[in-house]
Amino acid sequence: MTRLLDARTSQNASYGNTISIPLPANTPVAIAELGLDVTGAGENMRVQLSGIAELSFPTTPPFDSVIAISIVRGTLDSPVAYALYSVSVSEANPNAVQVVTINASDYNVPLPLSNELVYTLYLFCTADATRIGIESFNAVAYSD
Repeated sequence: MTRLLDARTSQNASYGNTISIPLPANTPVAIAELGLDVTGAGENMRVQLSGIAELSFPTTPPFDSVIAISIVRGTLDSPVAYALYSVSVSEANPNAVQVVTINASDYNVPLPLSNELVYTLYLFCTADATRIGIESFNAVAYSD
């Protein structure tokens, strides 16, 4: 039978237009991090993850601009990048608020010695942008 091990949320901005943080071009930025306590995990550990971020551009971005959001498992010592979603900036209205979301699953996760699984949500853009909120990152760990 499936067991819930832990569920966490990293919430930087609950609503849109509540923050104003520069996002420099071509620089991946960690916007959220969380740790799941997986003490007592059985076989077949898995994690479901979701994230959302909103940004805007101070000036009209180049037509070929790309926004990417990704999830990385591990720490700086041993990262495992395994989920990436990218989108081209809307040509119809590049100055509109840009919303990016990601959903991912991590299956057969090895049990860390520390019993803590760490995940980080990164945001990247090929043009200068501003993080304006919403920013939220969720993870839920299960095992058999």
